[in-house]
Amino acid sequence: RDLDEAAAFEAADAFLFDAKPPKGATREGGHGKSFDWSILKGFRVNDHEDWTLSGGLTPENVAEAIAKSGAAAVDVSSGVEKSPGVKDKAKVEAFIKAAKSAG
Repeated sequence: RDLDEAAAFEAADAFLFDAKPPKGATREGGHGKSFDWSILKGFRVNDHEDWTLSGGLTPENVAEAIAKSGAAAVDVSSGVEKSPGVKDKAKVEAFIKAAKSAG
């Protein structure tokens, strides 16, 4: 249903797809929750065929997420943190390496 609604945003310059926040969440993203990435395979709306995938991505699953979804770009936050708000350099490097290996 949410993908069908994306067509209403024809003036958008870009799309970023993330998991819905848990009930009662006080912010939209950064929850580390993933979703069925395969629902995005072949997704295109209006003139947008490239979009960004977010939500629950980690160095361990980003290659699979790209392969299943066909994402042209990925966004990560909590998946490369050693503690809330603190990025881990080794995890960031591993994430980039894994993402590049998927393409």
